[in-house]
Amino acid sequence: MTALSRTNLRHAYELNRQRIAQLWSEAQPMVEGDPASQYLARQGLRGPWPEALRLHPALEYWHTDNQGHASCIGSFPALLAALEIDVHTYGMHQPAEHHKVALQRFYLTAQGTPAPVPAFIKSTGTDGQIKGAAVRLSAPHARADGVVLGVAVGVVAALRFAAAARLPVWAVADPAALAHFRWPRGLTHLHVFTDTSDAAQAVPACELVRKATRCGLSCHVQTITPPRALQSPHTTTAPNV
Repeated sequence: MTALSRTNLRHAYELNRQRIAQLWSEAQPMVEGDPASQYLARQGLRGPWPEALRLHPALEYWHTDNQGHASCIGSFPALLAALEIDVHTYGMHQPAEHHKVALQRFYLTAQGTPAPVPAFIKSTGTDGQIKGAAVRLSAPHARADGVVLGVAVGVVAALRFAAAARLPVWAVADPAALAHFRWPRGLTHLHVFTDTSDAAQAVPACELVRKATRCGLSCHVQTITPPRALQSPHTTTAPNV
């Protein structure tokens, strides 16, 4: 990478950092009855809702057509999910800082249904390397035999698995991200939850288990085939705009 390319990349990261911070500050914690909670309730989920999720009251939806022309379709309520990664600003021997590297945006109607847009789930541009990032929906559990955490593809699936297994579960953005998931320091037990209706999850899940096992973690793979109406919608993600 040339010096100019590195400069351009740093500039893009800085713009994305400002955009992420702006959207997050404009959003508010979810409350029962708001469009975000209604959307999750339609997926069979119930609160309380994690701090990693917020509601933006009116987020513009920009769409780029095949000719590269961008236009604003309208403003919609949006569920925001913070994709975070640990960074060691002051060295590996110091506590990690949680860094919001991107936001997933679920564009909704006031009734909590997907907004009438080309793709109702989109991610922002990234502020740095997104590989390994996840939506941290709850803290790992400390048990007598160690520290446990689960991971799944998509916020909806992760919340559903967490409720069913009574375990903390983090969400990665897409199937490929499973293979690169970075579990937190001190973890001893990793549960990998996969959806049998999504064949793209199988190979990345196996790769994650291989990596985690080599690092000494106890790994457990659990699969489920959800009812069609409740299948995770992560595959509707679109290019960043």
